[in-house]
Formats: sequence, structure tokens, C-alpha cells
Amino acid sequence: MGVPKFYRWISERYPCLSEVVKEHQIPEFDNLYLDMNGIIHQCSHPNDEDVHFRISEEKIFADIFHYLEVLFRIIKPRKVFFMAVDGVAPRAKMNQQRGRRFRSAKEAEEKIKKALDKGEVLPTEARFDSNCITPGTDFMARLQEQLKYFVHNKISTDKLWQNVHVYLSGHETPGEGEHKIMEFIRSENAKPGHNPNTRHCLYGLDADLIMLGLTSHEPNFSLLREEVRFGGKKSQKRITAPEETTFHLLHLSLMREYIDYEFSDLKNHIGSDYDLERIIDDWILMGFLVGNDFIPHLPHLHINHDALPLLYKTYISILPSVGGYLNENGHLNLRNFEKYLEKLAEFDREHFSEVFVDLKWFESKVGNKYLNEAAGLAAEKEAAKEEDDIFETEFRQYKRTYYMTKMGVDVVSDEFLAKQARCYVEGIQWILHYYYHGVQSWSWYYPYHYAPFLSDIRNISGLKLTFELGKPFMPFQQLLAVLPAASMELLPQCYRHLMTSESSPIIENYPLDFKTDLNGKQQEWEAVVLIPFIDERCLLAAMEPCNSKLTKEENARNCHTECIVYTYDSELDFTYTSSLPQLFPNIVHCHARFCLEEPPGVQRVYDRPSTPPPTKVICLSDKEQKDWVKDVQGITEHFLKRKGIVVTETYVVLYGQLLTGRKYVPKANGVVELEKQWAKQVLPFAYQTVVKDIKAFYSSLTSFKSLNELFPQATTVFMVGNPYYGAMGEVQDSSDVIKDGRVRVVFNVPHEPQLEPLIQNQHKYCVKYSPGYILASRLGITSYLVSRFSGSIFIGRGSKKNPCGEQRANVGLNLKFNKKNEEVPGYTKRTEKEWLYSAAVEELLAEYLDRFSEVFDSVSRNSHDDVFYEDDIWPGEDQNGAEKVAEITSWLKSHPVSSISRASCDLQVLDSAIVERIEEAVEKTKVHHTSVH
Repeated sequence: MGVPKFYRWISERYPCLSEVVKEHQIPEFDNLYLDMNGIIHQCSHPNDEDVHFRISEEKIFADIFHYLEVLFRIIKPRKVFFMAVDGVAPRAKMNQQRGRRFRSAKEAEEKIKKALDKGEVLPTEARFDSNCITPGTDFMARLQEQLKYFVHNKISTDKLWQNVHVYLSGHETPGEGEHKIMEFIRSENAKPGHNPNTRHCLYGLDADLIMLGLTSHEPNFSLLREEVRFGGKKSQKRITAPEETTFHLLHLSLMREYIDYEFSDLKNHIGSDYDLERIIDDWILMGFLVGNDFIPHLPHLHINHDALPLLYKTYISILPSVGGYLNENGHLNLRNFEKYLEKLAEFDREHFSEVFVDLKWFESKVGNKYLNEAAGLAAEKEAAKEEDDIFETEFRQYKRTYYMTKMGVDVVSDEFLAKQARCYVEGIQWILHYYYHGVQSWSWYYPYHYAPFLSDIRNISGLKLTFELGKPFMPFQQLLAVLPAASMELLPQCYRHLMTSESSPIIENYPLDFKTDLNGKQQEWEAVVLIPFIDERCLLAAMEPCNSKLTKEENARNCHTECIVYTYDSELDFTYTSSLPQLFPNIVHCHARFCLEEPPGVQRVYDRPSTPPPTKVICLSDKEQKDWVKDVQGITEHFLKRKGIVVTETYVVLYGQLLTGRKYVPKANGVVELEKQWAKQVLPFAYQTVVKDIKAFYSSLTSFKSLNELFPQATTVFMVGNPYYGAMGEVQDSSDVIKDGRVRVVFNVPHEPQLEPLIQNQHKYCVKYSPGYILASRLGITSYLVSRFSGSIFIGRGSKKNPCGEQRANVGLNLKFNKKNEEVPGYTKRTEKEWLYSAAVEELLAEYLDRFSEVFDSVSRNSHDDVFYEDDIWPGEDQNGAEKVAEITSWLKSHPVSSISRASCDLQVLDSAIVERIEEAVEKTKVHHTSVH
């Protein structure tokens, strides 16, 4: 998606930046790269405003192929043609993808409803759900197969394609399309003999490709994209036929000159220290400050409000004294960056002053006496001082209100602000590393919907920013993480209930309704989508029981694979079978050779086949191969996270048993030998982490040769076997039995508690649990209310139509926790099918219903709401909702249930009555002992 409005801004500021592509006037290019997702979207749903539009999958594929042919024919690459489809993205990107897909589904539903309300008759065929353009779906798997067919066909039949290496990085290869392209460029640059004058052309629709291309510092880099007409209507149908499309080339070499000109004043200040490459790096950083795909935009810092000129002006004024903000590796210089932010912090005050100087507001805060010119100079000075004091007070309150309403915090403490600053700077560093080197952490993400104020990002120079690389999600994990419930048909059947079932541990991640917040923006598509962030641990735990239900075909889609490289081979001649013969015929004479190739770099996540060592070679089954890959990933993650060691690519895995200890084994005539004991579990070890032929000496270990030495008379010993495990004893004179390998010992054996009667009668002391509908029938309410009130119920300030802030009070009983998979022993119990409740819950609900029946009535009337509001529950003028909520929370806190600890639903917990009786039985047996030989 890139930086909103960035492309328009630079096009207007630098009007000569782009040129229209004209036939026979196109520069020569060595390599052409395609960010494929823009093409896929254009060819599958060109006009989302038309609810009547329908398109077949075959038509989509044919249009995509035609688009690729036209782009190839326009540029005519000489060496490389690289097609990159978005694969699984880093978590930092998924949050934005999640918001876009939820909004897309909601907008589609609203447009259909609006059309039906008007009486329009819609086609009976299902509409194309653009959310299917996500790794792991059936659609993407079929598209990948057709792209393979297309490449085989073009290489076999088109001479222009036969002189280039064709790369197809599909949806199964992790990473965003444009970043997989940049990873390829970086890897090619690192190869010996690379030509520094390679001419690159990158096609894509995202504005941030400008910054991405500039990070390469390549002298010959151009961007190809369709013409953008600014100010057009949203409902205007996009042109999808490439022959009717005007294409533009944006030359980054010219962009480099524009940047050089933009900051030419610096040459006079820093002289020979002026380095255009470092200036470009800082320019990229400034672009990220006004917008990016990974962290929210800073308050009031908008491109269309001239934010970039402000950043440039501040940069020019401060650079000579502090130096650049990025080093040559794209890493932040935190000390210099902090000084830059300190200077920019004045922008927050300037923006607030526009509100502060409003006359009516000013008079209400200060008073007319300070606006009276006749008051004299003394009064003016006093007024100015008081005005400054009031300004600073109101400015702090202004920011505090932002954090409290946007982020839902009660106290805006120094610790909170420090955490906000760290998270934001961490995000900027993650983005820079992502653009310059690749993924620094697959699991990192910005954990808030909003960014802090510029003036609150301070004291950052001493931060130590560290990231764990982790590993990318599998395709189905990302699908469940980014798709709304409206698109559940795109998931395998076994996972769909996780989006819809009330008992799903992650159901709260799929709200049917949600709010959006423009937050200073103007267009609805720029609004913040206020949906929960995905908890990775909970997501994977919820999926785990379902994974075994995947079909063979679904398992094949849920994988990661390498990029495919195709070349022309005249000696090859075979028939390539089409999977859609009615549309695309078989290729009778196919000459395309392919291999799996993965460029080196930090984004590598696979295990490439290697030449095995000179041992017996056997072919692994599919299951064994998957187990082997899983073992390698586990080893790599363990060494990285637990030991801080980066394990390089693993080609050989050794399987062995750990040494658990040593044991003396009796032999003939009282002789003993020390034998090693091995763990039963066989574990994998990376070959490169194994050191062979180590001779270990245990100088502190006394070696005994006989039983007499091992067990001298009067030695205290403990039994670690049957039948008296744990009993303490003393070695006796064993001279008469030692030759038989035996030792005489007297043990003091305590009496064991008699638990058999308790075991047989435990049902008398167990808590009885019942399904919710039984409690509901006894209480005279619905089972829905039993389920809701036993969990969480949130009451907000104000009314649904006019909410007052984001503050909410939880007035539920909090006896079950789906997300954390926890229950409250003695009150709730979870089975595979449903939640069960004890009589104690029934008593508690009955008391709740008697005390606060109006809450039950409100929840029953508005069962689809996630949050209820004080003024809706207590609408009377004589009723104070806030006091009622306080009364409920006070009653809940006073009840003993509030102090009972939770337990995992996966644990088997004994009821307290049984535990008490076990303790009684143990106390009775403590005074009795028995001595045995």
C-alpha cells in the first residue's frame, strides 16, 4: 500500500520526474521485476463500487497473462524477468493487512445491502472476494499453477523470453513481493563479477517503491506504473486493458538529482562532508515519518499539510551540528535522531497553538482583562506569563486526552510515555532494516493503533534495540490472522469454526462490527480500523487441535517453497499438460527447464537439498521429510533464542540420546561397575554443533570397586525402587550376603494413608457441573445470558449513539476465559463441546439478577453488541449510570469468587473438598512407622 498521497506529492513537487512511455523511445533494461499483486487485483476486481460486477476465474487468469505479456513487450528485459507474488508477510505488515481485509468485507456487505434496499436485483453468481488474494487460499494455489503454465508456454514459444532467466516467486515463498525482489537485487550485487551498471526496472503500484528503489543506491533504477489521474471520482471504473493504459517511467536517477537539489544548501554548511548517499538515506527516513505500512502515522504530521517541507527544513537547520541519522548500513544513530526529534517537537506546540489562540476559547481560559489594550504594559507582561503557563498546562492536557481516549489508558505516566517512545523508535528501526537488509524479525509488530506525539518521543539515545528473527507464519496461520469471518470460506473447513463459534478461544478476534477512526485523515480508506491485534500464541494454540484434520490437498497448500527459475533449453522437448485444457491447450513441445533457487540473505527460511555425506543413502517418506525439516527449524530456533548462537544452514542432522547419569551395577563376588545411563528419547542435533571424540575426565568422582566400598556399614540410604520408594534406611552388617551382590538394610517405612475409601466415594465430594441451558431454565433466563454474564461484560460511558471516551468497566463474573483457555475450579469447567457451570454459579447469577436485573434486560435486548452503555441501561433522569456501575463492581469485588485463582482448562484439578479429606488422611498416618529389612 505504501505511503498514502506520497506519489501525488512528489509528482507535483518534482513535475519532470515521470515520463510517458512511448513506443520505440524506451531505454534498454537488463532486469524487469514485477510486483504481481497489483496486477492480480486490477484483473480480478477492477471496480469495487459495482455490486453487479462478476468475473470468472478463467477470465482473471487470461487477463493476468495478457497483462504480463504487454509489460514484458514494453520493457524487453535482456537478462532477468522476475515475477513476485506476495507470500506470508511479517507480523508488522499483517496488522495492516488484517485491517484492510476487515474493512473490505464490511464495505462489500454495506454496498450489497444498499443495492438491495434500492430494489436492485443482483446476479445469482457469487461475487469475487478480493480477500482470496492472500497466501494459502485455493485461488492463489490455482493461480500459481497457471503462472507456471504461462511461463512454460512463453519460454517455449516466444523468442524474446528465451534469452532471459525467468524467476517466479509465488505465494508459497514468504515475504512481500517487492521485498523479495529487493532481496534478489541485494544477493546479485554481492556476487563476484556483478556489473554495477545493471539497469533495473521495477513495476508496481505502491508509492513506497520509490524509497525501496533508492535504498539500493543503484545508479540505473526506474519504476514503471500506470498513469495516475488525481482528483478523479472513486466510482470511476479503472482501465484494465493494458493496451488502453498510459504507462509512466519514473527514473530514480532523476529522483536522486532532485534530492541533491532539495538539500543543496547543506553543501555550503558542511562542505566536503556532504555525502549524497547518506542524504538519500535520511530522506528515506523522513518519508517513513509521514507514513508507512507498519506503524501508525504521527499525530498532525500529514503529507497534504506540508509535513515533508517541515521535515526537510528542520533537517537542513540541524544536520550541520549533529550529522546524519542513518549510518551506511541503514541503522539509526539514536543520538542524532533524538536531536532531530527534539527540534521537530516544536511542531506539536505550533499545531496546538492554532486551537489555543481561538478568541472564544482564549477568553474562556484567560479572561477579557488580558485582551484589553488599555490595561497597560504591566498587565500585558503578566498576561503573557499567565498565557504561557496556561498554554503549557492545556498542551499537556491536550496530549493526555489523546492518550486516554485513543489508547484507553487511565494514567499517562512517564513510564507509559517512555514505552510509547521506545515502541515507535523500535518500529522505525525495524522498517529501516526491512528496507535495507530484509526481515529483522518475523514476529515483531507495533502493538498500538496510534502513534505517540513527536514531543513525547524523547530520551531515546540510550535505548538498546534488539530483535529476534523468529520465523514466518505458515499460510493457513496468516489466513486465520488476517481474514474476517465474512471470508471464512477461504479457509479449510476444519478452521472455520474458530471464526464463528462462541466457544472458540479466539472468537474475539473476529468482530462482526467494529469502529473506524479517521484520526485526522480525510478519506475513509485512511481510517484506523479498530479491531483487536492477533495474539500469536493463542492463535497457534487454537489451531493446533485442527491441524490433524487437514486433507492431503490442504496440507500441500500450507507450506513454504523456494523461488523457481526457468530457462530455455533447446535439447528439452516434452509435453506440458495444462490443468485448464478448455482454455489453455497442452504445450506439445515444451523447452522450459526449471530449478529451485533461493538467493542468499537474511530472509532465507528453507533447507535447500545438499549432497549427502558418504554413507548409506535412503529416500525419506513425505512424513519423514517434514519431520526432518521440523527438527532443523527447532534446532535453529533453540540455539538462536536460548543460546544466542546463529546456526548456519543445516545439511546433516545427527540423532542421539542424552547421557542422564551413571549407575553402579553389581557383578560377581560383590564387584560393582559404573555404567552410563542414556535417556530413552532420541533427539536431533545439527552436525555443525557436534564435537567428536572428546575425552572427559571426572576427577572429583570417586570410583568404587565393590559393594563394601559403595555401601559401608551404618551408611544412611534411601530406597528409590519398590516397594518402599522414598523410605530412609541404614546399612547393616552384610558380610554373609555381599558375595551374592546384596546388601542388608533396615528401613523405617511410614504408614501410607488409606485413600481407597475416599477414591470409591469421591463422587460424594465432587462439584457437580451442568450445561448452561439447565442453569438458564432454573433462573428463567436464556442460555445466552448465562454464557455472557459468566464471562466478560463491558459497560462504557455515555450511550451507544453518543459514547463518552473509551473507558469501560467489566461487570462480568469472569469465570471463564476463552482466549487464555482458563477456568475457575469449583465454578466453571470446559469440555471439548461446551462450558459447564456449578451450583455456585447458579447462586451467584441469581443474586446478580435480583440486584441488577436491568443489566440483564439490556444485554438481552442488544445481544449483538460487544459493549453496552450506562445511559442505555439506566436511561431515567433520576438514574446515575456511573454510580450503578460502581455499585456492581464493588459487589463483585466483595464476593469470595473474585479472589479464587484460575486454572488451565487442560489440567485435571481436584475439588477442594477432596483435597481437605486427603490432608486429613495424611495427618492420621504421620505418627505410625514400621521397620523392615
